[in-house]
Amino acid sequence: MFHHHLGSTAALHEPAAPPSDDRRLRAMIDRATRDSLDESDEHAGLLSVIREEVACPFAARIDGEDVECIRLDWPPRGYGLNAVCLAHSGTRVVDISKLELVEPFPRGHDWIDAYLAWRDLVG
Repeated sequence: MFHHHLGSTAALHEPAAPPSDDRRLRAMIDRATRDSLDESDEHAGLLSVIREEVACPFAARIDGEDVECIRLDWPPRGYGLNAVCLAHSGTRVVDISKLELVEPFPRGHDWIDAYLAWRDLVG
């Protein structure tokens, strides 16, 4: 089974994304943020697209434990995207970068990659 690690920590374990992937993610970011006035608007634009495009629930792993991501939430203040997951140990809420997707990937999973790329861009 192929595993898809999200977040900037994945770069430590996987080869760098090809330039075409970088361009594709940048185009997705531009599409979601084209009407934005500032970073806060960009964040809201990306989260709105994620809400529309990423199909929940989906299978994933957190620290090697199989989970089902039932929804993606964002904090009431500041930036962030949390995965709310059901696990044998109970409900877990983690930053999206801690989530490991497993095949079959959910519809719209590329938008999560675009969000993480945007987060790396804005620091």
